[in-house]
Amino acid sequence: MSPIFCGGNMFKKKIGISIYPEKNDLQKTLDYLELAKKYGYSFIFVSFIHMVNSSQIDIDKVLKAIKKAKELNYYVIADLEYESLKKINISINNLKQAKEYGIDCIRFDSPVLPKEIAALTHNKYGIDIQLNVSNNDSFIDNVLDYKPVLSRLAGCHNFYPQKYTGLEYDFFKESSQRYLSKGMSVGAFIGSHTGILGTAKYNNELPTLEMTRCLDVDVQAKVLFYSNNVDFVAFGNAFASEEELKKVSLIDREEITLSLELSKYISENEKTILFWDQHFRRGDVTKFFVRSTMSRVVFKNLQIPDNNTKEIFDKGDVVVINENGGSYKGELLIILQDNFKPENNTYNFLGKILKDEISLLNYIESWTYFQFSTKNRF
Repeated sequence: MSPIFCGGNMFKKKIGISIYPEKNDLQKTLDYLELAKKYGYSFIFVSFIHMVNSSQIDIDKVLKAIKKAKELNYYVIADLEYESLKKINISINNLKQAKEYGIDCIRFDSPVLPKEIAALTHNKYGIDIQLNVSNNDSFIDNVLDYKPVLSRLAGCHNFYPQKYTGLEYDFFKESSQRYLSKGMSVGAFIGSHTGILGTAKYNNELPTLEMTRCLDVDVQAKVLFYSNNVDFVAFGNAFASEEELKKVSLIDREEITLSLELSKYISENEKTILFWDQHFRRGDVTKFFVRSTMSRVVFKNLQIPDNNTKEIFDKGDVVVINENGGSYKGELLIILQDNFKPENNTYNFLGKILKDEISLLNYIESWTYFQFSTKNRF
């Protein structure tokens, strides 16, 4: 078992998938597990809560999928509550059967007693326990009163199939911080735009945050990871397409990376500055732009004549100060205001952050590092 989802934020950020073997041909799920593993997905989420009235045939399909997942070295999270525990013959006082199934972590979705949860973390099988973060209540504080094994305790948000029912960002942040502030990991979900399988009848997307529902999957994951409110992210529905799996696997989960429409007029010297991998926001911030000032020191010998200057810039435009800016030459800026008017033709336009990623600028605070990648040119 891998302890990557409990015990604090020392672990690298992880990506995973949800599976619903009972709702489709089992082989398709097994193939999906193979495909996701190819792209570096390391955990699966499987729900038994909606299977209380399911047949033993369906239960067996899920258990076979879990067995396959373990053969592929996935970490297995099972969503359970009292009735579904009974359905698959797991005693809340003895997790031996859960271990034999291959379950690494039990997520309790519905109310349980704080003392009971704390006691479960002391199980001799090393099984981790997750709690529902999305209620944003004091339950975790009550659990801590009973001295749980902290390294086996974590939180995970819900996903929301129905449009407009996902969490608002501020609520999401507040509820996540209840756990993160105590050194516990937190997970959340993104929604595939191709997957139709989930716990409810209609499962077009299954995200945690409503604001991400219609975004590309890689942008959804960026919002969650770059907010620093989660440590692990999973597709809530199945099956994500191979393209979606690949797109999410390729994002930098640790460093804020902004996708840019690159100007076709950009010079090689400007590219050198733009794609430098040590940009960070100056500590004394301004509301008008993100300032990366060290680039003017590192690249002080580069020639940057005025090039592709504009009279008006908008939020998300990326510029470099040219030689008209004197000692500020080489400083890179991300404009934070629409209709921003510079002086003295000092700003060379390099490109524009993609519309769906403009919100990521909210996560670039004092001293925050960031970098750029390109989508295309205009």
